[in-house]
Amino acid sequence: MYDIVIKNGILFDSEQGNFHAGDLCVQNGKIVMPQGEREEAKTIIDASGKYVLPGFIDEHLHLDLYGSLIGANGDTVCIPNGITTACDGGTCGASNFPQFYNSNIIRYEANVYSYLNVSTFGNKSLCLHEENHDPNDFRQDLIEKMFRKYSGVLRGLKVRMCKGTLENYGMSALYRAMEISKHLQKKGYHCPLVIHYDDLPDNVTVKDLFQALRKGDIAAHIYQTKGETIFLEDGTIHPAVREARTRGVLMDDCHGRVHWSIPNLKMAVKQNFLPDIVSSDTVRLSEYVRPGFSLLYALSMLSAVGVPLEKILQCVTINPARALGISEMAGILKDGMPADITILDIVDTNMTLYDNYGNDVVGNKLFVPLLTMIGGRVAYRQIYF
Repeated sequence: MYDIVIKNGILFDSEQGNFHAGDLCVQNGKIVMPQGEREEAKTIIDASGKYVLPGFIDEHLHLDLYGSLIGANGDTVCIPNGITTACDGGTCGASNFPQFYNSNIIRYEANVYSYLNVSTFGNKSLCLHEENHDPNDFRQDLIEKMFRKYSGVLRGLKVRMCKGTLENYGMSALYRAMEISKHLQKKGYHCPLVIHYDDLPDNVTVKDLFQALRKGDIAAHIYQTKGETIFLEDGTIHPAVREARTRGVLMDDCHGRVHWSIPNLKMAVKQNFLPDIVSSDTVRLSEYVRPGFSLLYALSMLSAVGVPLEKILQCVTINPARALGISEMAGILKDGMPADITILDIVDTNMTLYDNYGNDVVGNKLFVPLLTMIGGRVAYRQIYF
């Protein structure tokens, strides 16, 4: 007898990017794919007409609730939204990551990973001055110590490439961070660079930035609107950005509130320049505040501008799992995987969706969470499901 059987669902194969009807069993916190035998269980969940998915992965948001000005509450933004795995987007540096781990990560029910900010004191957003990205201050010794102690949790090195952090340092900050990343990778750590791409200073160009990135590195906020964007004057994608994708650089929508616009999304979709990853970039101030709102709002927005459903779902399951190096723990429904499962209703809508700049688009799908299961435990369930 199984602990739980989810019957009659529309199961999503995240590796193939397609759907099939079927049942899913849970035993001792693990997924068991039925083999045609009679499926008896202590609990039966009827998912007729509903989508049964690997638990969503929000690959970039900020969750240092008890130690920073920007941290959202990992339990309230993840579980009710079908998110079973999250990765903090580099809120903390080497000096304050232990506090973040002890006060937040180990307390959250969702599985939480993190990037480490290359700046020793982490992200200073909402302060008068942003963190300083003087490469001489990047402490490789302390960063390596953090990766050694928290190797199972730390998933990359975060660099914020924008006017607020770079001052006159230009590309030297990225180059120094890359040296540290390569050093850690040689020691066997999973350590891509994760780039906050925003309003660039005059001494950094989109060409410089994207030509420097390597296979497996992640460019966040790719549809951002400030300064030099990924679009040329005629609206086409910058060749250096396309070349970066060809090399294996991963493109993260990293939604948030101010890092995208509906016109930019539409221009990218028209050219089939779709994201590899969709993340919410939720911070305390945007938690359930429109137009950022949540990861599910980002999914609905991308559907409204023409991104196919299967592609959207891969961007919050298998793709971020691979980017984080955790695809044996998350992002796939298959035998032996942790029973981290999301059940959704995907409903048609004509609701108008908005961006932060006054643009709007008529939506076509809403992603409505019905049930979130973490490690075989039902952690959230909609009242009518």
